[in-house]
Amino acid sequence: MSDQTSRDQINIVAISCSPFGGGKTRTAIEAVLSGAAAAGARTTLIELGEDPGSPPDYEAAVEAIRAADGIAFGSPMYRATYTQQFKALTEAIPRTPDDAPLAGRAVTTVATAGSDHHMLGMSGMRDILVDFFAAHLVSPGLFVSPAGFDGPALQAPVQKRAETLGLGLVELATAIRSSSGLARATPNA
Repeated sequence: MSDQTSRDQINIVAISCSPFGGGKTRTAIEAVLSGAAAAGARTTLIELGEDPGSPPDYEAAVEAIRAADGIAFGSPMYRATYTQQFKALTEAIPRTPDDAPLAGRAVTTVATAGSDHHMLGMSGMRDILVDFFAAHLVSPGLFVSPAGFDGPALQAPVQKRAETLGLGLVELATAIRSSSGLARATPNA
């Protein structure tokens, strides 16, 4: 691959905000990345809970966000809300006039939960990303309850939805790159 092709390739980063590595949230996020890769994007997965014995490396996650054209944020839902790891990550992301790495970026959300009753917890993730950070959202995101899994794997229809979400993330990131206005979004004061 030439340097020019590498620079032109869309870079998608997925961040799993699960307190534990692996698991259903990772499975769902990997399916989104699969769709992004099939669309020609370079993809990276970061797991904040990969090593339960060490604190998450939020600084490395923020640097990956800076380099990304699009970001998929994933979190298991507990009591209809996202994890502390997602909250801590959003607190680590700068949001100043001179430094706002999420502003004008394509984002989407992925959530897993023990029941369908937790689906609305995703709205809190979206609100923070869109209204606070001025990111552009590929909606509706992906919510997966236990019925969406066949053992450790996603059910085929859910896998397809996840891959379509990854494609949409690449397409929105591409549109933002070529837009005279979308990339200049700034957070509300």
